[in-house]
Amino acid sequence: MKWSRLSSLDVRWIYVVFLVVLVIPMFRPLGLPMSITPEVRDYANTIESLPPGSVVWIGADYSPGSAAENNPQLAATFRHCMMKGHKVIILELWEQAPDIVRSIVDPIAREMGKVYGVDYVNLGYKPGGGVAVLAMTRDIKTASAGVDISGTKLENFPLMQQVTALQKGQVQLVISINTGSPGYADYLNYVTDPLGIPFLSCPTAGMLTGQMPFYRSKQIRGLLPGLAGAAQYEIWLKQPGDACRQMDAQSLGHLIVLLFVALGNIGYFASRKEKGGASK
Repeated sequence: MKWSRLSSLDVRWIYVVFLVVLVIPMFRPLGLPMSITPEVRDYANTIESLPPGSVVWIGADYSPGSAAENNPQLAATFRHCMMKGHKVIILELWEQAPDIVRSIVDPIAREMGKVYGVDYVNLGYKPGGGVAVLAMTRDIKTASAGVDISGTKLENFPLMQQVTALQKGQVQLVISINTGSPGYADYLNYVTDPLGIPFLSCPTAGMLTGQMPFYRSKQIRGLLPGLAGAAQYEIWLKQPGDACRQMDAQSLGHLIVLLFVALGNIGYFASRKEKGGASK
């Protein structure tokens, strides 16, 4: 084989290799090695350690622009809560979030045989940001106009008869799946700091550095940063899903880039050597 041929490799072969390598993990996670960071372990252990039947409040505050990172975080978190027998109440402060959230949690609930209104309730989008969150700490029914995402009265749901306010004693854990404002800061300011309810956060990767100080001070008990955090969480749960698929594809893509860079350099130096030998 003449190594110099590598420098003139048809670029279409590179595209074919990329396509094959990126598509395979999307159908079947490869389970490439991945270490679980302390903040992700703390996140998982916080949910794991709650007594069965605990009420978990999830603020799903993001838009389609960050769904690639936030959707896997929400899916793994909701699945873990359902596995442990917790009750979940979901609120969206972003108007584009409700349909995204439904597409994630409802199929998981059906798969696991969970009952809407008993095991979980989606309050839907409520305007006002932090003001809405503060109002929920006083009376959920009043703050949500008394209806859920579909317009059904909250009084019809056993879970909402049990939980009337976002208060300690009624809600055991608050989780924010966020990509900006409104989001985690509103829960820190109006719920977890003043009321003492344990708090977890799922930021996009770009927001991690801004939230790490709150993790170190224990105001945030655990973090699930971006797609990588969601993938680590899936591994911790022993249930690899969309995050692991995407991380496997991403990791393989990086390896292929490095491989072709190396082959290109080998071809370049081999062709120079051949030209030098021919000139003599």
